[in-house]
Amino acid sequence: MKKIAFIVQRYGVEVNGGAEYLCRILAERLSRTYEVDVLTSCALEYQTWANWYPAETTMINGVRVHRFAAEYERQAKLSGRTEHQLRKLTDLGKRGVWGWLKKSYYSLKGPSIAECIENWPKYQGPYTPGLIDYLKQNQQQYDALIFITYLYYPTVAGLYVAPEKSIFIPTAHDEKPIYFPVFPPLFNKPRAILFLTPGEKRFVHRQFKNESIYNDIVGIGIEPPRAVSEKSTAELIGSDADYLLYIGRIDAAKGCDKMCEQFIRYKKKHPSSLRLVLVGQSFMPIPNHPDIIPAGFVDEDVKARLLMNAKALLMPSPHESLSMVTLESMAVGVPVIANADCEILRDHIESSQAGYAYHTYAELETAITNILTQDVSKMAENGRQYVQQYYTWQTVLDKFDKAIDYAASKK
Repeated sequence: MKKIAFIVQRYGVEVNGGAEYLCRILAERLSRTYEVDVLTSCALEYQTWANWYPAETTMINGVRVHRFAAEYERQAKLSGRTEHQLRKLTDLGKRGVWGWLKKSYYSLKGPSIAECIENWPKYQGPYTPGLIDYLKQNQQQYDALIFITYLYYPTVAGLYVAPEKSIFIPTAHDEKPIYFPVFPPLFNKPRAILFLTPGEKRFVHRQFKNESIYNDIVGIGIEPPRAVSEKSTAELIGSDADYLLYIGRIDAAKGCDKMCEQFIRYKKKHPSSLRLVLVGQSFMPIPNHPDIIPAGFVDEDVKARLLMNAKALLMPSPHESLSMVTLESMAVGVPVIANADCEILRDHIESSQAGYAYHTYAELETAITNILTQDVSKMAENGRQYVQQYYTWQTVLDKFDKAIDYAASKK
């Protein structure tokens, strides 16, 4: 039996995050055919990376998890200053100001390029040098190392330890940090890259010109809920009114502030009992509005009940690399109304014909009204078929087997 390790910034059943949840369900699935370890931090949340779990080795659903303490919490001010310097560097590069002129600028105006590149991942966090030391001392016992998410220190530092056996799942999308000079070497380092969607693959190859690296589009396996809460939605949210649903991190970075504003605008123009239910941990103030219901972080059976009875799922995020909740919604026949500024979400909607993609408020207004007033049974069936065709576990695991065999083989 081959032994593999996942390296990820956070891990645990209490952790609320798309990439982290992806890592957990992959690790649990692959543990049926591989010996699986996870190397991660002690953090529960990403805003500070505060050590919450003990620094220990534990078992979670059949997966051995090694936790390493962060030496310090997120260095927001230092990270911000360094990020500012990196953005200057990126802007110079985009304008073609390279070579001696760029170096001269930095020698006069700020820290060295090498210093910025070295420090930013540490400040971004979670800064877990113990994890990297463990990886250096123990990498030989693993047939493959699987790194999830490009943005954080464990991946940025860890991918350089044994790139010849490393598989990279970047969960990349078009956002400011991906243009930093930290990342071109990183994206050209691993033995294999696994993408979650065609859109992610297009973006990464366009940005990093790394088509020569072994790669595949693996997606993720989506299944109907295993358990559904016995409580009715009226009991769960205190209302039997129709509702739109958002599931995920409630954060301005996810477009949730604008979503709430637009929903309130919609209700003013279209008075009704329609509610907006928010499921997930909040990282922003939620408007105090009688028709916006914050449900908080809920168990999977409660999430399933709320999803299956929603009129539609709202996905306002401008940046996604897969959006599992979009696929989960389609799998149970619930239409999705998604931000068309996100290429990945737009791809899902256009490929499935299982919802609407919007750019403007007017388009969002039309989408909501259509779903509330028209027959959406064809849309629901389109969503189910789309998930069944492209997002089955057997397909996903076959592709992982091939990638692991490739990473474990001699060059």
